[in-house]
Formats: sequence, C-alpha cells, structure tokens
Amino acid sequence: MQNTDNTIYEMLVHIPMCIHAEPKQVAVIGESKEILDELTKHKEINILKISSDDAIAKLTDIQENSLDIIIANDKKMLNDPLFGGVAKRALNSKGILSILASSLAKDMSDASQELKTLGEHFRIVMPYGFADSNNNYSYAYLASSFYHPTADINLQRADLTDGFNYYNSDIAVASFVMPTYIRKQYLGLIKS
Repeated sequence: MQNTDNTIYEMLVHIPMCIHAEPKQVAVIGESKEILDELTKHKEINILKISSDDAIAKLTDIQENSLDIIIANDKKMLNDPLFGGVAKRALNSKGILSILASSLAKDMSDASQELKTLGEHFRIVMPYGFADSNNNYSYAYLASSFYHPTADINLQRADLTDGFNYYNSDIAVASFVMPTYIRKQYLGLIKS
C-alpha cells in the first residue's frame, strides 16, 4: 500500500523520537528521503543509513549498545529470525525500534509471526496504526525494553517541535489503541 502523504514517515519517526528521552544515535533501515526529512526536525542527532539488503550484516557490525533508535521502513526485516536479536544487540538498554508491520486486521498470520520475532527480544512490543489523508491504513511496531510508548511520551517535544503535519501527542497515544478483536487475536504477543 503506497501512502500519498508523509503520514507513514511522520509516525515511524516521531513516535520513537518523542518517546526516547535523549535520542542521539539513530539508524534508518531502508532508503527513504522522507524519513530523513522527518528526522531533520529533531536537533543534534547522528543518522546512520542502512540499506534493507544488508541490514542484518550492518547491524551485526555496529558496536553493541550503540544506537538509541532504529527506524525500519521495510517490514521484510521481520521475516529474518535474526533481525530481532541483532537489532536488540545494536540498541542500548533504553533503545527503541520502530518498524513497519503487516496489517493486524488482514494479515493475521504474518502479524503474529512478526510479533513473536520481536517479542523474543524486547520487553515491550506494541503495534500502532494510523491512516493517511486518503484513508489508507498502515501499522507499525514499537519495540523497547525500557520506554513505554504512551507512558513515556515527551509532551514538549511531541507538541512543540515545528513542522509536523499529522503527528502530535494526542495522535501518538491514540495510535496505540486497538479494537477488542485485535487485542484478543494477539493476546500474549502484544507486550505492554
């Protein structure tokens, strides 16, 4: 599904950037000018660009515990059982992973496997959803072993950073609300 606006990029970037207390080292998996543009709205960060094709190898080569945030624009990473482990290894103890996800409503088998892959390595694994201006709905996951996406949001950063078109603190919290049938379907896989 192709989004026609920057909603997906705003949500992939600003959800983790406005949860982490002091993000400095950010890795972006999957070439995306839009993600890089969204990251420029945050000051004093170092960005490491990683191609989807060699993400596992690059993450393995990164010094352990060196990243604050990983943003992955490619849900295919979750098909590799090594991804969760190498991402967790590259992230520091307060690190956050934000990655595109399969549809929790339509691709339940894929989404279950993705949640299992992340759940093996992270204490908190929560899906979030959002619609673009054309009502195309997308999902992503936030995975962390320290920060909770609704309890730890930095309201000042979320609401006072210039240049957001879609994202704000209310949208951030609301994006983690899931219907009962989704919660029941993924009971034990969603870790909050």
